[in-house]
Amino acid sequence: MSPARSGPEEGVVAADAATRLTPAQLAFEASAPIGLIDELVAAGAIDRGTDGTHEPGDIARVRLAQALATGGISVDDLMHEVRSGRMPYRDIPRFGITPRASGRTQAEFAESLGKERAAQLPALFAAFGLGVPPPETAMREDEESALTEFLALWGMIDDRPEVMLRAARIAGEGVRRIVLGTVDLIDEFDGSPPARLRRGMDVEQALEPSVRQAAMMNALLAWLRERHMEHEVYDRIVASTEASLARDGRLPAPPADPPAITFVDLTGYTTRTAAGGDELAAHEAATLQVLAHEVVPDHHGRVVKALGDGVMLRFESVVPAVRAARDLMARVIEAGLPAAHAGVAAGSFVVRDGDVYGHTVNLASRLSGIAAAGELLVARDSADALREAGIEWNDGGEVGVKGIDRPVGVARVAG
Repeated sequence: MSPARSGPEEGVVAADAATRLTPAQLAFEASAPIGLIDELVAAGAIDRGTDGTHEPGDIARVRLAQALATGGISVDDLMHEVRSGRMPYRDIPRFGITPRASGRTQAEFAESLGKERAAQLPALFAAFGLGVPPPETAMREDEESALTEFLALWGMIDDRPEVMLRAARIAGEGVRRIVLGTVDLIDEFDGSPPARLRRGMDVEQALEPSVRQAAMMNALLAWLRERHMEHEVYDRIVASTEASLARDGRLPAPPADPPAITFVDLTGYTTRTAAGGDELAAHEAATLQVLAHEVVPDHHGRVVKALGDGVMLRFESVVPAVRAARDLMARVIEAGLPAAHAGVAAGSFVVRDGDVYGHTVNLASRLSGIAAAGELLVARDSADALREAGIEWNDGGEVGVKGIDRPVGVARVAG
């Protein structure tokens, strides 16, 4: 089989999403040789209209056939799987993976960026967790739009390559884990089309979860991005406002017994994920969340949210916050989980849509972050109330805390 085309033929441009494609346009958008397309037509894998054109859904079908070909799987092999009922080839476009070409090759897009930016593209693709496309392949419309905006944003903030690579790794790793984890979970519970076909379902029944999964993930990721972005923006605005008002002496006097925030986190979560796999880490995190929902109500508190390897909790005051943290940390050990560490801070905070923001929240999080395994740290300005309630603690001195411009006094609470 001949290699993929070296670029669009003269006069070939990306087709509009609603139009049919000439073989040359299809070859360009699928980054595949026309010979493969002819072979697929001859085998009955795809259709060619009486006017010699193809439907846009053939882009995904041809891309899959080209990927299989690079692994030594021929069109004959593909058709064998199709005829056996194990490969729902015609329905591939319904999985939501039909890219549209921008009309340019990767090389043309790179050239438009200038020599310095173009040189960064291979490393950026790798940082995003993607294979580096050959220069002659078609540039995807969504790819070109996303990369253009990504480069523009980070160019405004700090255009050093190492900063852009860090940003790319954060985005790529996060999304990859979401997609991989979701698809793995579908496979684990036999939700994939082949598994459902083997269980005797018809094609429509077998395909339905995978077809719906594409739309669900698009909606879910967009919604979660908005919610998490809203949280982070509000968090920073609240923190900045509190700091500014504090400098101007305009913050109200704190209440005598202010509410409290607690963070309880499992120790060594990242290391265990690398050693034992995501499934073990996910089980431990889920167990912690279950334990939190069992323990916290006994202390008249609320589980605000789970945070991967930890939980954020909210209480009426510091005393029940500390008691709940100690009980939860003990239950963690009883459950056979690695030791937890915790941080507690009391003070005002902003509440919106069930979430909480502000200096108190950030301080509790930071204290948990610096606590050792099995250690419970409390902001010392709240510790007097603990002794009055019979809870012993030792002075932990002052520590530097990220995001807070002066050292924070801490109390180490006895187990």
